[in-house]
Amino acid sequence: MKTLTLNHSFTPSPLKKINQDLSVLESNSDPDESKFLQLVTERDEFIKSYLQTLDKNLKTDFVNAELKVNGVLVAYAEESFKASLKLLTGLVRGRKAVKKYR
Repeated sequence: MKTLTLNHSFTPSPLKKINQDLSVLESNSDPDESKFLQLVTERDEFIKSYLQTLDKNLKTDFVNAELKVNGVLVAYAEESFKASLKLLTGLVRGRKAVKKYR
């Protein structure tokens, strides 16, 4: 899995901190999905409030840059979901095999 690049030229400092936490979480071999959800929710709430403070031109630039970052986060979430599903499928198959040979 490649490293998440979440900062751009319009990223404010508080958002950089959240992005750093997300990057650290992503670098773990077994990331915590509940922590990911918490950080993404915190990020969303910050962005919504931050947008209220921007003028129209800066808001447009910020939103366009954030759309790319959002795509990266969605791709990461989908990749994590697929990995979890694959692991769960393996566990279910293993459980069935154990029951079969009891």
